[in-house]
Amino acid sequence: MNDPHRSTVVVSGAGTGIGRAAALRLAASGRHVTLVGRRRAPLEEVAAHDPSSFLVVDADVSTPDGARRVADAVRDAGLGCVGVVASAGGNAPAASDDSLEAIRDHWRAGFDLNVMTAVLLVEALRPALEADGGRVVLLSSVSALRGSRTGSYGASKAALHAWMFDLAAQLGRFGGTANVVAPGFVPGTEFWAGVSDDVVQNRIAQTLVGRVGTAEEIGGIIAWLLGPDAGWVTGQIVSANGGMVLGR
Repeated sequence: MNDPHRSTVVVSGAGTGIGRAAALRLAASGRHVTLVGRRRAPLEEVAAHDPSSFLVVDADVSTPDGARRVADAVRDAGLGCVGVVASAGGNAPAASDDSLEAIRDHWRAGFDLNVMTAVLLVEALRPALEADGGRVVLLSSVSALRGSRTGSYGASKAALHAWMFDLAAQLGRFGGTANVVAPGFVPGTEFWAGVSDDVVQNRIAQTLVGRVGTAEEIGGIIAWLLGPDAGWVTGQIVSANGGMVLGR
């Protein structure tokens, strides 16, 4: 990898939740971080912690133009790219009715949110990643391992796993890595806004450790995968779920 002071780690979904926690952990370890998200204000709030450590790019990376905007900003700033954390994603709005057209639209929206946000960003930055032997971390979910009860969310997250296996082989030729982190229940993020206490207690009861996870814990795992001790870890699904799902 290049000198970390001349290169950046690009983090999508960096304004809130796990993406925010990962960006702050990376910056605290001395990394320069490019913060990416659709809303500029939350990104600016993160960057205010240490303006010299961050580049802010407001872009919708579910679109080709948005992904190109990020790659162009990194290049124009004179930075290499030593890593990508694809943490943008979420639940698509429920189908508006029971028609096949509405169901199709719901599934396509979920795929755009959870798969295309990662694919387009990584592909836009692929030349820079290959040049730097860069690393990629894709944010999945325990729902990819056991189902989400909504169909499209768990399925779209599971699609990241198969793509990651191919990506690890492709980046490995350049000294890079690719891995997935699949968190369990991590409330306190926008994804779980408004969740009831009954749901929280139900999810806690499914763990072996008797508590929820935190965005900071997942951010720490992501930072480790991008750090000096994880260069031989690639093609893996790291399941951080408190024992909710065993052995996967």
